[in-house]
Amino acid sequence: MGISLSNFAIFSAPLYIGGLMDGFGFSERQAGSISTVEIGSIAGVCLLLSGTLSRIPLRYLAMTGAVLILAANLVTLLLDSYLSILIIRIIAGVGAGACLAATSALLSRMADPDRVMGMMLMINTVLMVIALTLMGYAKAHWMFGGFILLFTVVVLLSLPLIFFLPKQSITLSPIGDQVSAGLHSNRMLGVLGVSLLFVFCLIEGSIWSFSERSGTNLGISDGENGLLLALAQASGLLGAAAAAFYGDRISRRYPVVVGILLIGSAGMTIYQTTFQLVYAASLCIFSFGFFLSFPYLVGACARLDKHGRWAARANGINMLGAATAPLVAANIVSSYNYHSLGTFCLVLAAICLGMSMVFDLLNGRKTLRAVVEIG
Repeated sequence: MGISLSNFAIFSAPLYIGGLMDGFGFSERQAGSISTVEIGSIAGVCLLLSGTLSRIPLRYLAMTGAVLILAANLVTLLLDSYLSILIIRIIAGVGAGACLAATSALLSRMADPDRVMGMMLMINTVLMVIALTLMGYAKAHWMFGGFILLFTVVVLLSLPLIFFLPKQSITLSPIGDQVSAGLHSNRMLGVLGVSLLFVFCLIEGSIWSFSERSGTNLGISDGENGLLLALAQASGLLGAAAAAFYGDRISRRYPVVVGILLIGSAGMTIYQTTFQLVYAASLCIFSFGFFLSFPYLVGACARLDKHGRWAARANGINMLGAATAPLVAANIVSSYNYHSLGTFCLVLAAICLGMSMVFDLLNGRKTLRAVVEIG
């Protein structure tokens, strides 16, 4: 539930930004900044709550977040100025951040976080395939208001899931906490892990945010863009399914490396091709690569402690990278062009690949040292 509501702001970003530009006449920078502050507030709240999740009743936290989202969405329908929309979307982001933090607290308590994250993304992807298919047509008829109405429906459908969360705070036994601290006391490894996630999600957000604009420039209509984005999400379902099926039965380095290579090359092609078919295929490849790698990157951070602190930080940093991306991408497009944005994404992918190799090396040494100490 928390993953779906928070990621909705990311995965719907192409039509979200397009709706703001076409519906209100906002520039790339204005539309990108609204998307940035909403996703950024999700990240900020999730990070702020990360140190207190063992003491907060998760059901009430998620319920409060959902109510904030619903209230902000209803108010948004009445607004039409840049500043008022900017402010109210911050409130919606605060609500989504609370929901994400509640979900993150449970993720670290799972035996196989990689597999659980893959399963969560599968559910989220099915939801987004349906939503994006409808959203393209909603944008064509009602612009940004159509997007907000669909988002509200998604929140209402998610409400029953909140009651599956525990209404009491969850604390570990002192022994369990000592074992967790003994195995994963290297703070530097956690910082490197979330930094890797930031760069990874900065690439993803930079590619995804203006992909609808790239399709429009190739002559693709709003309805067709919605279908293509939904098709890309369906392709991502295959990547999430692979993570859900294999979990920790395969080495993390393989899906992470393959995913980074795919999103980097596909991202460049999305903004540099002149062919609609190549654009559509690149969207699908990009989505598959992202969903293949992402569960393993979050899962690696979730294993660093059992209170959910690093899982919440990982999800918060994920959102922070995604929040930064629309503004960064908008400035690149405004200062240069879409072609330059594709090159920027490829360069970032190369940096991300190097960081992943360093993280994998250090994580392997840390695990080996912990096993020797226990033995």
